[in-house]
Amino acid sequence: MGIYENKAIALAEKYQTANPFCICNNMGIKIEYANLDNPLGDTIYLNKSPIILLSNKIQGKHEKYFVCAHELGHVVLHNGIQNYYLINRTTKRKMESEADRFAMVCWKSFQLKSLVFRMNIF
Repeated sequence: MGIYENKAIALAEKYQTANPFCICNNMGIKIEYANLDNPLGDTIYLNKSPIILLSNKIQGKHEKYFVCAHELGHVVLHNGIQNYYLINRTTKRKMESEADRFAMVCWKSFQLKSLVFRMNIF
């Protein structure tokens, strides 16, 4: 496993959850819904504090967990990069790929824990 996946696992272990909304809450990261079309999520900084914006379109959908985890990945992996869209295309693709890898670990862990909970295994 790579550094991105390990960071996702470390956060899940630290906060005893893989739910990105709970992790953001524990880290003091605000999440707000906004009229976003494409992309479905974004991260902005206000006074050096990250705010994750999610599209209203995904508010009631499971997709919101992946998008939130992806944006959380940017905060954790690329903290302080506020002028994201000024970065060259190659770096931007790399950062998106890293955030996706981070989000996949969160998503898989969250889905697995949700399934285990529903099956009353624990």
